[in-house]
Amino acid sequence: MMKRFLTYMLTIVASIQMLVSCGEDRTYEYEEKTQHNHWAYEVVLDTYLWADSLNGFTPSWKSFFSTPATFLSTLTAKSKHADKWSYVLVDTLEEDAHQRGYFNHYDSYGFDFVLMTDPTGQTTRSVLRVLTVYPNSPAEQAGLVRNDFICAYGPYGEGSSSSYKITSKNVSRFQKGIARSLEVRHLAQDETEGVFYWEDTVTVLLGESRYVEDVPFPVSRIIETDGEKVGYLMCTRLLEGPLEQDMVRSVSSPYQDLLDNVMAQMKQAHVSEMVLDLRLCNDGSLDMARRLASYVVNPSALNAVFARTIWNKRYEANNLTLSYDASADNLNLSRVYILTSAYTQGAAEWIIRSLQYSMGEENVVVIGKKTAGQDVMTQEVDAKYHVHLFPVVAYVADGGGNYGLGAITPTIEVNELDYVFLGEYGTLDDILFYTAIENIFGTGQNGAE
Repeated sequence: MMKRFLTYMLTIVASIQMLVSCGEDRTYEYEEKTQHNHWAYEVVLDTYLWADSLNGFTPSWKSFFSTPATFLSTLTAKSKHADKWSYVLVDTLEEDAHQRGYFNHYDSYGFDFVLMTDPTGQTTRSVLRVLTVYPNSPAEQAGLVRNDFICAYGPYGEGSSSSYKITSKNVSRFQKGIARSLEVRHLAQDETEGVFYWEDTVTVLLGESRYVEDVPFPVSRIIETDGEKVGYLMCTRLLEGPLEQDMVRSVSSPYQDLLDNVMAQMKQAHVSEMVLDLRLCNDGSLDMARRLASYVVNPSALNAVFARTIWNKRYEANNLTLSYDASADNLNLSRVYILTSAYTQGAAEWIIRSLQYSMGEENVVVIGKKTAGQDVMTQEVDAKYHVHLFPVVAYVADGGGNYGLGAITPTIEVNELDYVFLGEYGTLDDILFYTAIENIFGTGQNGAE
């Protein structure tokens, strides 16, 4: 510790001497321009999960002049743990650390998309395929829906002509910005010839980008087939309540209340199967992950351990062993289906790992794509100098104490982008949900006989 302190002080002294040698004492400039990174350096050495791997490492004096994000990456790169989870936010910037593709909720049109070549094969032009339209967004208000194809754009206004082609160089214009006029087409297939064609072309007037609340549970449904009721719940974030920024904008009630209300409806309907759609869930807390898991875990495991946290040696007193939440009105399920994508990370993965351990992997059927692989927890350190630092502070292990298992490979791998038509979430036109229903009723892989 003393050696690191001396090295740290020598670095400061050398930098100050350099500034003074210019003929004018400019030490105050050094302190003012680097104070946030010196603070971050001490925080990381103290609270970072892999702080021990940084022993003896002192960044160059130039590094202290870099942006907070760059400076943090300089530190985490030395941990040798492939840390891509620690992050910083700055008061003066509106950043979304949990952005999904082209959607962020601070300033957005409110939809995510993918760039692709004309699916009809008639041209080699690029188009944007709409993947997700978020509630109460400019995109939803304009009438955009999942699987719309944006083929051109132009100035905003009634009767305006969309005349600009979509290219890889201008896709950022559809993330945020001014109001625009969009040329939107819908795909159809000739049943006789099997070829695809544009069924129609419409002009959509898209309002300017703005703040869009990332609604945590945008879709919930109960469907009945052959006398059995199947519950469906899409979850985009697992937080107890709105973020501080959300509260300022006076948005909805606490998110745990929303979850409890949805699950009460599932319980009242006596659902016998449950499909959790976590393909967009990339943000959340351990407590909310535990709450959701406690509703769907097999009741025989309610007294078992849900998850454990493992901190660094300095903070090992913070290590937790969390049992499932017995206050949740359990749905009495024997298995659960979970939909995933490359966006699925953090709290969503903790749920999957813990359910697999508690119920057996054969009773937790994962459908979709491989997840991101975040088995660690970040935690905000008290903000200073307008910088909010979120270092990795602990592993999150399943009930058996297993961690470091990496990304979750689906039981049934399905890439929805391989399919020509993308139905609305929670309907049988959505290939992931359709695959779950197939398996529930025994017509697909891993389904009950």
